[in-house]
Amino acid sequence: MRRIPSFVYGHVLSALLLGAVGGAFLDLKAVMIFGGVMATSAIASAFVCWLWPGFAGPGWQLWIAGVIGNPLFLVAAFFAYQDLDCLVGNKTGWNCMFSDIGPFTMGVCLVPPLFGLALRWLASRRAMA
Repeated sequence: MRRIPSFVYGHVLSALLLGAVGGAFLDLKAVMIFGGVMATSAIASAFVCWLWPGFAGPGWQLWIAGVIGNPLFLVAAFFAYQDLDCLVGNKTGWNCMFSDIGPFTMGVCLVPPLFGLALRWLASRRAMA
């Protein structure tokens, strides 16, 4: 049986933790949903990273694949694109109330691959020692 790479552990567990912390500002149901959605998206993103560039690939390629391969990031980018008029200030009012959710979610999706890369780096340093 093959081991799960350290990048995947760092990526998925940090996404679960970020989602749980974000949901903690609301209630227990939000903790479960936010954490589950973030972790599930990170698993899908880890699958993309496995296909290209591979878990042993260069860190910058792994980070880009981890971010772009995250389905939550892609949905948030589409959501931000739909509310572009609100984001740049061309349109105001009640219809723009949730226009900041897309860019905020995109920003949150940038972090878990970095934790995965950090854990991969720590694991390689520990293996050398």
